[in-house]
Amino acid sequence: MHRVAFEEAYPPARELARQKALQVIGRCGLTPEDCDDVASQLLLTFYARFDRYDSNRGSIRTFASRLMDKELNSILRYRLAGRRRHLGEGLVSEDIAALETAPLSSDPAALTLADRQNFWLDFERVMDQLPDVLRETALALCWYTPTELSRLPGHSRTIIYRRIRRLREALAAAGIGPDYFAGAGGGQ
Repeated sequence: MHRVAFEEAYPPARELARQKALQVIGRCGLTPEDCDDVASQLLLTFYARFDRYDSNRGSIRTFASRLMDKELNSILRYRLAGRRRHLGEGLVSEDIAALETAPLSSDPAALTLADRQNFWLDFERVMDQLPDVLRETALALCWYTPTELSRLPGHSRTIIYRRIRRLREALAAAGIGPDYFAGAGGGQ
């Protein structure tokens, strides 16, 4: 059995980490500025688990690639959970996610910070007026799908979808719908 020294494995692992970091740019809010941080995290994971490498089971590149893929999945899940937690101050649904990322005009930068802040203030006002059970459902939807929620004791799928419908109706009644941002930031 040939034992690979970390110094020998580091250069190809560093290049692999850089390639993998570049591949996830644009996902879950990762920007080109995050590339070095992601690559560093991948290398730290590789370093921390290097002692588990067994040359009889595969190449060092395969070992590093699998470790890094798992770590990337963790990074992306964490980032997605963070976004959901931020959205969790209100309802996370397809409607709200679409509102936050919807193109506003030919200029994608047309949505200002003030526009987004006003949206969340409006959204919070709606949530404050809802019964506790609907607010709890909205918060639960930040972490679970309707199907997952329906598996909880006392929650049928029908009940969950009725609550979602009531949440959507409350938002629509407050003017929070697909065209909420029409004209925002002077775009239209």
